[in-house]
Amino acid sequence: MRAPHTDEYSIGIDRELGHRVSMAIAYVRKEGADFIGWSDVGGKYDEQSRTLDALRSVNVCVLTTGTASQRFLLSNDTLGCGPDQKDYATTYNGLVMSVEKRRSDGFQLSGSYTFSRASGMLPSSGTSAAGAQLSTVAPPNPLIFGRDPNDLTNAQGRLPNDRPHMFRIMGSADIPHTGFLLAANFQYYSGKPWAATAQVILPQGDTRVQLEPRGTQRLSAQSLLDLRVSRPISLGAMGRSELFVDVLNVLNDTAEEGLATSTSFTCGADQVCVENPNSPSPVAFVDPRRAMFGIRLNLGR
Repeated sequence: MRAPHTDEYSIGIDRELGHRVSMAIAYVRKEGADFIGWSDVGGKYDEQSRTLDALRSVNVCVLTTGTASQRFLLSNDTLGCGPDQKDYATTYNGLVMSVEKRRSDGFQLSGSYTFSRASGMLPSSGTSAAGAQLSTVAPPNPLIFGRDPNDLTNAQGRLPNDRPHMFRIMGSADIPHTGFLLAANFQYYSGKPWAATAQVILPQGDTRVQLEPRGTQRLSAQSLLDLRVSRPISLGAMGRSELFVDVLNVLNDTAEEGLATSTSFTCGADQVCVENPNSPSPVAFVDPRRAMFGIRLNLGR
């Protein structure tokens, strides 16, 4: 077994524009290889095809030697039944640009934009749209991805939680002659990547097969705006207090966070495949618009 390794480098430029504004731009590249995952080194598989509908079919790996022959091995290499086999590896490219206006004249402002791409294959490449990106099969979240060579079908693609576009802007300003402070935070994220799947009954059991690379489809993008209005109040020698009102998700974005199912087809042991009319089915959503009132006490000097 080879030791997993990661190579990373970055280059950036910071520049001050006048006395109150600064900007920065940075490029980051990260490559990982020789990650460890499961393979079946005992079972023998034949590559067959299952017809999904009049226009589509999917190749599956069918166990021909019985489940008693299966022997699962942790290693750096993947074992599939088809010619297109990929190793566990990742590549990340990211470009980050930011601008900051320091606090002066009663306000401050900062913003950033990130354009990135995270692709490859990891033991977590078979996870759901809301699943975490992991590079290990070890506890506390043990994974069995790779024990069935069907897991490797279309597994090469965007990694879980890959978000090509991320934009943030935040700032605060004094409201003249009132003592109030207004703050805002806006964030935009590309939706999480996912892929349609099929559930296929095979001799080794009920098997999940990806019909397309992850990232072929994405959840809805998220646009989140949060606002705060606050006012400090002096308590004399006792200290001071601050009253504030937060309004979260002002735009009331309703983007989904996950899917109840990504199964587009179900194929029985008779090799007949039926389309699932309820796929995809969103299961979680961004928290709705809400307001919170609060008071903060700072006692003493």
